[in-house]
Amino acid sequence: MPSYYFFLTLLILLYTFDNIKVYGDEFKREKTHMKKDPRDYTDRDVDSLFEEWEDNDDDILPEDERHDYFIRGKNRPQFRPEDFVGKQPEQVMKLSKKGQTLMMFATVSGSPTRRETEEITQIWWWGLKNALYDVTRHVINDDRILLVLNDGSQAFEIKDFLVQQDRCKEVTIDNRPYYGKGATAADKGGKKEL
Repeated sequence: MPSYYFFLTLLILLYTFDNIKVYGDEFKREKTHMKKDPRDYTDRDVDSLFEEWEDNDDDILPEDERHDYFIRGKNRPQFRPEDFVGKQPEQVMKLSKKGQTLMMFATVSGSPTRRETEEITQIWWWGLKNALYDVTRHVINDDRILLVLNDGSQAFEIKDFLVQQDRCKEVTIDNRPYYGKGATAADKGGKKEL
């Protein structure tokens, strides 16, 4: 009887190893979209198809019309340590965050309701959009918003705009606070850097 279980286990293992496909490169793009009905595509299939399409495309788009795929993947600038010597932290961040997504937070002064925060920050957001900044705004608290920038090198220009607004209490970039016109002396003195 034990030999029966041994042969059954061996048969199952052989069947399993026969059906496993092992590739040398685990990160190779799968061409599963060739075998599927388009209605059954997953997000991964669509991304793979898009990358394959872009790789095989003969037309080269101008820099301002290119998708994030080009900025982030292939054409990302390479830096040497010498590029950062003698530069201010803001300049270093502009260089290092170019083409990357960056999140920054802004706080509205006073005790606004969620609706007031939405109205005030909507005005800020329209000002940034009119200045051609690619920013997405999300209200995360009654007095706080999250701004998502597609190009992180614009963060300090946007910060300069926001801190000049009357109701802006604080803008935070990479856990570093920058105080606006709406900040009181208690707000500025209350937080200590480590």
